[in-house]
Amino acid sequence: KIRRVEVATGAVSTLAGSGTSGSADGVGGMAQFYGTVGVTVSPDGSALFVADTGQNKIRRVEVATGAVSTLAGSGTSGSADGVGGMAQFYGTVGVTVSPDGSALFVADTGQNKIRRVEV
Repeated sequence: KIRRVEVATGAVSTLAGSGTSGSADGVGGMAQFYGTVGVTVSPDGSALFVADTGQNKIRRVEVATGAVSTLAGSGTSGSADGVGGMAQFYGTVGVTVSPDGSALFVADTGQNKIRRVEV
């Protein structure tokens, strides 16, 4: 799950994810993750980008709605470059966004590479 903690109150709520391991895109509790180990926020605060290591994917979560979509990664372990589902990762652990929000940089630990994903 992707959880939100309100800093002022300490209140915790679920933004996205059912709690069941999987790879389903969807809104709120209809989405599934499997090993969310890295997260970063877009410069304007409207989206989160999540390294879903168990699925070898980079996922996008819309903060306003909790809508989850797969930005990159086929779900199959590998090292192929490509667009969207044509790309492959193996152990996406860390993710950060460029200052202008145009690209993500992903630590692909299984390949010992830093990968660039256009947003």
